[in-house]
Amino acid sequence: MRRLLFLILTQLLATGTCDISPGPEQEGKHEGKTLAHWNYEDQDWVKGYPYCNGDAQSPININTRKTIVNKELPSITLEGYNLKETEQLDLSNNGHTVQLSLPDSMSISGGFTQKYLASQLHFHWGSENIPGSEHTVDGTQYAAEMHIVHFAAKYESLVNASQKADGLAVLAVFLQVGTQHNKNYDHIFDKLQDIAEGATIKIPGFDINTLLPSQLHHFFRYTGSLTTPPCFQTVTWTVFNEVVLISQVQLDKLKTSLKANHHTLDSNFRQVQPLNRRSVFASFSSLTSSRSIVPNVGFTDSDGNDNSANGNHFTLGDTLAVIFGTLFGCTALAFAVYVLKQKKQRSNTERGQKVIYKPAATMEA
Repeated sequence: MRRLLFLILTQLLATGTCDISPGPEQEGKHEGKTLAHWNYEDQDWVKGYPYCNGDAQSPININTRKTIVNKELPSITLEGYNLKETEQLDLSNNGHTVQLSLPDSMSISGGFTQKYLASQLHFHWGSENIPGSEHTVDGTQYAAEMHIVHFAAKYESLVNASQKADGLAVLAVFLQVGTQHNKNYDHIFDKLQDIAEGATIKIPGFDINTLLPSQLHHFFRYTGSLTTPPCFQTVTWTVFNEVVLISQVQLDKLKTSLKANHHTLDSNFRQVQPLNRRSVFASFSSLTSSRSIVPNVGFTDSDGNDNSANGNHFTLGDTLAVIFGTLFGCTALAFAVYVLKQKKQRSNTERGQKVIYKPAATMEA
């Protein structure tokens, strides 16, 4: 069994997929042994992949009221993410998702107690009007989700690391539809229609940083599993708090461009799994910075103008500041009006007393 899993993982590493499962051309048989076929329509994967029944599975719903705030969690530091155009990357359709191979010169150099090297990134999405993120936050499911997969450098390869407790680190980014076009994602989305089922094409390298949110220091952290068979529970998840915006046209490309088994490849997300007493940590306070939905660098308006430097976004802290500021202003104004009114009443009372008093004094004289 271990040899079979190792061979599967070796094949996976060659194709650059995070699924840690064979592509459609490998599903069925391997060295005379039958492999379990899996799909997203029937997510009862336990029979063929027993790890999928573990008590630390992913994805999960992140209940922000129950997260443990730990502001000591170090910020994520990335190295080598700005790839040169001369570096050719494999963009492929493995039958379960679209995935982009990444060189191990890319790494997470800060944020963990060890270094993690990049392997690949891929996406999960829904269909038509159905959202397709894997993780949810307070029950909210976003339009899509991007995973950037890394393996611990000390294990030297994705294959070796995938079965080690601290072997994998995945960065998760929520995607949501905004009003503007996000040109950074064109590097991938504009090529989707060129990838035949089971095929791989080459695309030039680009700055992978531009696919990420701007606030890498605001994230949720928990330990879990691969979200596809064989569901190894060896992943440290970092789910960023900010949501990156893309256009509806870009999301539609993701939902409709790829084929699997001669059908449109869509709804490739796993249902949320039980938390089972695991802790979910937040690197920020939910009272001051909750769900932030912001554009990342590279947005253009309808005239094609780059609005990267605008930085127009609001966090919950900003909203609360506006609300409390408004309430304070209204209270101060009401108090001032009240004081003036009382002063006027006292003035009128005093004038009234003098009017009454003088005639009385005159009468007394």
